[in-house]
Amino acid sequence: MKAIKSFIPLFAVSLSFLFGGCSSSKNASGNRLPDWVLNPSREYNEQQYLMAVGSGNTLNDARSDAFANLSQIFQVEVDAEQNLYTEVIDQDINNRIYSESTSELLNNVRLGTNQELMNTTILDSEIDANGTYYALAAMDRSETSRIYSQEISNNEMRINRIETNAGEETNILQKLMLLTQARSLAAANVVLTKQLNIIRGGAGTGDFATRTHARLQEKVRTVQQSAGVTINSRNATETVRSAVASVLQDAGFNITGSNGDAILSAAVNFQRQRAELNRDDAEFVKWELVITLQDLESDRSFQTFMAEGRDGAPSYSDALKRADFSARNKIEKDFYTFLNNELMKNE
Repeated sequence: MKAIKSFIPLFAVSLSFLFGGCSSSKNASGNRLPDWVLNPSREYNEQQYLMAVGSGNTLNDARSDAFANLSQIFQVEVDAEQNLYTEVIDQDINNRIYSESTSELLNNVRLGTNQELMNTTILDSEIDANGTYYALAAMDRSETSRIYSQEISNNEMRINRIETNAGEETNILQKLMLLTQARSLAAANVVLTKQLNIIRGGAGTGDFATRTHARLQEKVRTVQQSAGVTINSRNATETVRSAVASVLQDAGFNITGSNGDAILSAAVNFQRQRAELNRDDAEFVKWELVITLQDLESDRSFQTFMAEGRDGAPSYSDALKRADFSARNKIEKDFYTFLNNELMKNE
């Protein structure tokens, strides 16, 4: 079988076998498989390639398995600390905080699936006497390292620019927004640096990027200590009010009862009313939640968070409780994302 070669801008390969090389494929003679199936470095240059072998019932299955195995090389090495950054990175990819190139590099290894990766190729493929296909996937170390190094450098320049702007900013909320952006870029660089070190054949350590992230994390915490928030509402239930407070606290804000000590105001409007659905076996409640944020230092208003729903139960009182819990779930899930979006506007 002829080797199938293709360079495609994406990132993935697995851990069943993880070695390196470059050549053309050969047909198995009898029951004997080529050496690269068990040890790719015996036929291919592992200094040039990061490699992994995959197998399957078809050639496509074997290719996919090989790419998935290559991806796992990154995941296994980075996972120990990547949990510190994964949630923020996932959000910021969606928020377009990162450049398109950074997002692509992060997505490549985030996927952990059978997608083809950046600068990867199938060096060789084979089928044995039992009809099992094998494929050898490889990533060019030199070219991929160059791409990573350039993107890390670009992010460092953005971090320095944003951090300088934050240092000159007198508005506390705007300073917090800028530092949060810089911290997210630093978190991305930690992961990219770990991946780069693995591509180069070393341990997956974050090096300078880890120290940069730690410094910015501390700056964010310092600003957050003076970032007070008031929650104002005449009709929010305790469940809804507590959920809003919890999300704001998770974002690093301090809840205060005085506007004089606050930089941000959260006005919560929670309306509930009976919904007539002409059902004898249940009562229904229609609810609407509106949360308005305002920067008290600049008097600037943010976009308004809105959610609505309808809940039913055997009794009206139980329907009210269910409406309460539904609103709380929306706050915990969607308001946190909304708040992150508002605080992570591009500089």
